[in-house]
Amino acid sequence: MSRVLLIRHGETHGYFDDVGLTEHGEEQCRAKAAELAADLPDGAAVALVHAPTTRATATARTLRAVLAARRDDLDLGDLRPDARFDSVQFLHDGAARESSGVAAHRLRFAENGAGVPDWVRAYDRFDTDYGAGSRLGGPIDRWMDLVSLHFEPPQVIAYRAWAGIRALGEGTTLVSSHSALLRGFAAAALGHDPGEPRNLEHVEVVHDGRRAVVTFRGETAEVDVPAELPPWLDASYLEAGERAAHRW
Repeated sequence: MSRVLLIRHGETHGYFDDVGLTEHGEEQCRAKAAELAADLPDGAAVALVHAPTTRATATARTLRAVLAARRDDLDLGDLRPDARFDSVQFLHDGAARESSGVAAHRLRFAENGAGVPDWVRAYDRFDTDYGAGSRLGGPIDRWMDLVSLHFEPPQVIAYRAWAGIRALGEGTTLVSSHSALLRGFAAAALGHDPGEPRNLEHVEVVHDGRRAVVTFRGETAEVDVPAELPPWLDASYLEAGERAAHRW
């Protein structure tokens, strides 16, 4: 059996670029690690995987450091980036790009004016301040309900998360990821949108490769681990755990 915790990263400085954690975000990571240290069984082997973003990497690094300090009996693996657990992607110029990097590029344009490209207007419908409003989850609320030419749909991000989970080994894996991935994945499994995950909140997945139990906020669903993809999804995209990051 495999146990996977999909954990949202700690509080970040904002979503105007791929930036790291605030001091409060680091405190959140330390508190989560203390919680996990009390939960993990004696001598457990724990893999640590993270999305390639700065905020997810910083979260995984702090989780590992605190676990190592608190539990010398744990067999902690090295940190390993995996693009299958990356943040929601934005399609621009034929490439999937991490959404906070898109925000940095968007800010180079004037607020209004002739000649603003359609992708800028599309991003503005998703986000407007790249900071406090983003942290509260408003943009993700809209993303869950609206079809966009540019943004990766929730159903795709759910299949992408499953592809990453299937590739993990047995035992316990802590995955530092993003709210969109957790939310899209949980909504697909539970059959309804459970709302925005808080920083360091997690979705738990226990599976044997065929069946899985998904738990979030006390609600549990037993589901099949997807073995086939809808014909409109490209397996090469979903299986690309080491996909090169497309940056501006």
